[in-house]
Amino acid sequence: MTTDKGDWKARAAAYKQSILDAIPPEWRVDESVLAGLKPGSEVRFVAQQTILTKDEIHLLARDATTLAADIAAGRFTAVATATAYAKSAAVAHQVTNCLMDFFPDEALARAKELDEYYAKNGKTVGPLHGVPVSVKDMVAVKGRRMTAGFLAIAEGPYGVSADDATLVAALRAAGAVFYCKTTNPQAIMHLETDSFLGPTTNPLNTALTCGGSSGGEAALMAAGAAVLGIGTDIGGSIRNPCANCGLYGFKPTAARLPRGGMMGGMPHQESIVGATGPQTVSARDMRLFIETVLASEPWRIDPGCVGMPWKQTQGWRYGGAKPRVGVMWDDGLVSLQPPMKRALREAVDKLKAAGFDLVDVAPYKSKEAWDLINTLYFTDGGKRVRDLCAETGEPILPLTQWVMQGAREIDATELRELVKTRDGFRAAYNQYWNEQKIDVLLCAPGYGTAQPLGTTKYWNYTSFFNLVDYPAGVFPASVVKPEEDRKEEKTAFITDMDRYCSEIYDPKVFWNAPVGLQVVGQRWDDEATLEALTLISKVVTA
Repeated sequence: MTTDKGDWKARAAAYKQSILDAIPPEWRVDESVLAGLKPGSEVRFVAQQTILTKDEIHLLARDATTLAADIAAGRFTAVATATAYAKSAAVAHQVTNCLMDFFPDEALARAKELDEYYAKNGKTVGPLHGVPVSVKDMVAVKGRRMTAGFLAIAEGPYGVSADDATLVAALRAAGAVFYCKTTNPQAIMHLETDSFLGPTTNPLNTALTCGGSSGGEAALMAAGAAVLGIGTDIGGSIRNPCANCGLYGFKPTAARLPRGGMMGGMPHQESIVGATGPQTVSARDMRLFIETVLASEPWRIDPGCVGMPWKQTQGWRYGGAKPRVGVMWDDGLVSLQPPMKRALREAVDKLKAAGFDLVDVAPYKSKEAWDLINTLYFTDGGKRVRDLCAETGEPILPLTQWVMQGAREIDATELRELVKTRDGFRAAYNQYWNEQKIDVLLCAPGYGTAQPLGTTKYWNYTSFFNLVDYPAGVFPASVVKPEEDRKEEKTAFITDMDRYCSEIYDPKVFWNAPVGLQVVGQRWDDEATLEALTLISKVVTA
């Protein structure tokens, strides 16, 4: 590893250029087109308008479940599929900066092998035969790059992964074709995506963030260049970017899916355990992803994965034909921006009209939860982040500084007490949940939609459910309507953060931003939570 700190910008620029160099010249967007894309532009159709053929556009217009079925039926080849997604990904990167590794040649070689197998045997190798899968930076893919958001890691011994992550290996065995890896932020602890590679923007409005930390995945998918993605979530990192970009995403109970072969912002800390999960374009694709992974029995390899096969939902504990849904209107600390407030109200109205039994649920000790999880994130006081940045001279970014403010080194004795407090909080919340007699909770996945770049600073709406380790997913419910979602003239605020989040909202700036909603279930009730999300989203999006 180089130790010259004076040229970190040049080395970062060289790394960025190497990603562009992997894009064939015929897949480059004309400079005049790029120059015409101003901040605030919608760029998700640039690939369709430039390099994709009509057949490729047709191929891309389906979810992973349909795509897998079409490939299995011989309607598309794996090579044609990989080509379409690789071309689209190349364009998506040029307009959003969403990739940190791009390997179309490797993808096409694997796709060719799959086509040859299909031609010889008349069947697929597995349920994802030929389906392209994109992968978040911090998840290992054998022979491919990893940065975890730091130049020091990119240049160090972990900069190229020796083996597949357990989850990647399971998907590869099922026939998945890997073609790119996507950006995540410095320290993997922002609800935005910015690192030494620069910010990744939202393809629906490039003045806004795609979210984070699995933001590159969401930007790529929202640009039409991915159909099934691997994300991780320790505070909202799947749910936030999927909500920001109009997608579906699911954070399971932390130990349901394997985590081996992943490099988080604080590797191997067990006080708050991150989850892995799918980022998709449809609700049913989340189930396809999870069932495929669990069919490989990853718990026989990964000691952090519990031995629980995916099972059929056996009715509802409190509901009849439909789940009984609790509704949390806000978290009691930061109120919702107008588009989110409207979308939640409209969803409730639609569910009531469809015969769902709904009950209001008050937020539970949000301040205590927010303080506790932030203490448990950086138990080394932020030392690892500072050391990694010091190795190269890379600056600690403003949002990294913000999330680490107040972080302090905690010794083993205090950590045990904090874990005891965490477990006590979980037990108390379990009791509170049970008293509500609900099957799932419907709430916002954040105080608002995608925010202007560099401004997202609060995520208790998602991190609360990491603290209690409840499964939760998001679905697209609406889009910002500037004429309807007018800025509220408020004079009283719950907290200083409430004031900050309220004052930053401007309906003109937030133009075209998707509005997502969140469905939460109890720990280990992943199947029921996903089933409820599927039912609820069908009603809300109808």
